[in-house]
Amino acid sequence: MVNSKSGDQVIGARLLAVTLVAACLILSAGCTTNVEVKGSLPTPLVKKLPLNMGVYYPPEFRNFTHREKIFEQGTWTVDMGTQNLEFFRNMFAAMFDQVVEIQDLDIPSGDEVGTGTVSVPENLDGIIIPEIAKYGFLTPKISGLNFFSASIHYRISIYDKTGNLAVNWVVVGYGKSPTSMFGSSEALNDATILAIRDGGARIAIGTFQHPAVLKWLRANNIALD
Repeated sequence: MVNSKSGDQVIGARLLAVTLVAACLILSAGCTTNVEVKGSLPTPLVKKLPLNMGVYYPPEFRNFTHREKIFEQGTWTVDMGTQNLEFFRNMFAAMFDQVVEIQDLDIPSGDEVGTGTVSVPENLDGIIIPEIAKYGFLTPKISGLNFFSASIHYRISIYDKTGNLAVNWVVVGYGKSPTSMFGSSEALNDATILAIRDGGARIAIGTFQHPAVLKWLRANNIALD
């Protein structure tokens, strides 16, 4: 004969376990991790070119924030607009002799070299436009590894002095940071900082090795020694 009191206790324990699991899932789903990216970003050392360049930072670049909802890990918000903008300002100042920041610009929809035009002031040799095409990250729970990783796909467009699209290419920066006592937000912050630094170094160095850029420089009577 089954003891009814014992049976009730078993059923009660099972219900409690199910309730606790459901509560944990609900709490994790409703949790938000906010990451405001900050950190040291040294400017890449490159040879400065004798060009007077305009730079346009689209609003999406200036204020870039990534939001992603991950199952059982809640919502993640990564704000890297301010840090990213400051880094690119310093980087372009190191790459070109003079840099003029353009506040407003109509960007054509075409992304093929030779298509689309913009209005370039007469005192400029061209306009460069950085964009963030994609940002992504992996947590240890997703990757199964003991670190956070981040990647940033930067799109770099350069318009020559006549306003034609001369260069259009995508550069990917990567970064990773181990989990630590400082928590998930700190680890993702560090991984994102490293991704910005890696992407910036690839842009600063690779720009002057890109075939389309070399063609553009030759058109400006500039030779890289």
